[in-house]
Formats: sequence, structure tokens, C-alpha cells
Amino acid sequence: MDDLLTTQTITELEKVRGKLFTNSEVRVNAKTAWFKQLLAWCSEREIQLGRGSDNHYFINDVGITAIDQWYDTHNKGSLTQINQLPSGDRIAMSRVSSNEKAAKELPTEHLVLIASTDLGLRLSQQSLFGLPETPAQINQELDINNIDLSLFDYLIVVENRDCFNAWHNYQIQSCITRPLVVYRGHEQTHSKGCVELKSRWLKEKGKVGQVYCGDFDIDGLAIAINSDVFYQHLLLPAFEALSEQLIPAHFDDNNAYHKRDLINRCPQQWQLLLNLLLTQQAGLRQQWMFDDELFLY
Repeated sequence: MDDLLTTQTITELEKVRGKLFTNSEVRVNAKTAWFKQLLAWCSEREIQLGRGSDNHYFINDVGITAIDQWYDTHNKGSLTQINQLPSGDRIAMSRVSSNEKAAKELPTEHLVLIASTDLGLRLSQQSLFGLPETPAQINQELDINNIDLSLFDYLIVVENRDCFNAWHNYQIQSCITRPLVVYRGHEQTHSKGCVELKSRWLKEKGKVGQVYCGDFDIDGLAIAINSDVFYQHLLLPAFEALSEQLIPAHFDDNNAYHKRDLINRCPQQWQLLLNLLLTQQAGLRQQWMFDDELFLY
């Protein structure tokens, strides 16, 4: 485990500290990612943060003071000092602090992974690295602020990394011209870079051309209609082919919240897809879509 807490965790701890001025302890959700990281970090250093109760945890002042003492002992500054450091990445932070990991920007903050099948780029890579064959696809990590969105008609966000790496194997509808194909990110939500890129697209090009290419299941539809990451299209096999290939094992019936959310908010153009999922109690993951042409919905 890292020696230092993440910036997000420190920010959350400072919020807790503020509430401790008027409370003997503060309740937090024990299932959040930042708290799980914090609890594991404290356990490794034998710091008693507070007390647990079902799905919640109660942090007290003694716990936060113990963390502060650990930071002070190891010459890392106090939590308050770290939280007040200016914004910037780790290189910028190294100029004002001995703790570069306190940077508020992650190394991949503004980066997205892009898939390209451009022949010129593939030939260049073959020549540059002396490859025996021309690569079928090139993946590049780019800063979203340097991408000229006017060069693209569609922004296609791919859910699964293995399918993203095999993007060149998909059969895509011919009307999908000049696509910018990016990887969503390996966490359960979109990466920060992907969210920023989608936001830029909306501001510069409007509510057109954003395509979600993911699993055909409850979660996939829920992601596509999420108001924070607005999509105009899904990329899937034709309806008849999709209906014939659904797999019961690819349907997760435990996502009751997502199901309720979908029923209430599903756009009209995707209602048939939602009904197909719910009536057939089956789905189809991305890895099973290589044999059919993919269309926009």
C-alpha cells in the first residue's frame, strides 16, 4: 500500500475534521472507495480511526489526530497543509512541497486512450519499431485539450478494454464516418479524461454524435442514459440479430435500482431494446458482437 493517502481522502478527512468541532464523532459511509482506502491505510499503521457499525463508520478526533501525528513524524506535513496546497500535477507540486503525491491532479487527469486504424499511423509505427507486420490498430494516450474535435463526426466510447484493443475487428455501419474511438476507463465509472472529453464535445459540437459501445445489459443501458455522461446513440447489432443471440447468463437481475431508473428514464428510441432485455431476461456482452455489423440506435 502507498505510504501516503490520496488527495481525495485527505479532502474528505478535512470535511470530517470540520464537523468534529460540533460533534464528538462523524458518521461516514463505510462502502465508499476513499474510506476503504483510508481504513486499510490506518490498519496497516495500527491507527484506530473510530468505530464501525453495519454499513457506517464513526470517525473521532483521536483518529484524525493520530493520522496527523504519523504525517508529522514522517515529515509529510499536516493534512490541513496538504489540503491547502495549490492545484497542479505532481511535477508542479514537487516545486512547492516534498510530498509530490499530494498533487490534486492525477497523472492521467486529462488523458484518454484512443484507438486508430489509420493506415499512415500504422505504417509509421511499423517503421519506427521495426515490426515484422503492420499493426491492425494503434492505441495512443492523448491530452484531451490537444484534440481537434472538428476532425471527427462521432465520439465512440468503448466500455471494455479487451474490446477496445480489438476495435479493428468490429464491423461498423458505413454511415459512421470519422469516428474518435476512446476507452471509457478501467473503473466502474468513466475516467476523468473521458468525462472531460465528453463535456468538450457537448460544448463544441452539441448533443450529436456521442455513441456508447458497451455490453447490451441493464448496466450498459444505465450508463448510456446517465445524465452526467449524455449519449445520443448505442452501437449494437441489428435488432433481429441481437434478439436471436441473447444469452441468459449475460443478464444480471440484481440491479433493481438501475432497472427502475431505466424504466423511468429510457429514451423513446431505446424502449424496444429495454423491453427486449426485460422480457427475454437475457443480454449480450461486447465480446460476442464481432460477427455482426454494428448499427446506431
